[in-house]
Amino acid sequence: MLVAALGLTILGFVFLVAAVATGQIGWAWACIVVGALGLLLLVMDLIRGRSARDGSGRDPSEVADAADSHADR
Repeated sequence: MLVAALGLTILGFVFLVAAVATGQIGWAWACIVVGALGLLLLVMDLIRGRSARDGSGRDPSEVADAADSHADR
């Protein structure tokens, strides 16, 4: 998904350059839409990455807190 987000970033930059060069609002809106899709992909990748790291689906800070509480005993 990171590769797709990078591709959307490059496409968004191309749309931004086209919007500035031509002065047409359609290119600017396309840049905004592509940027939002890229951001959505990054957030989805972040959520999937967190749940896949420890296999339990819990937040890594919760796992670390649980490990600390067991070490204190």
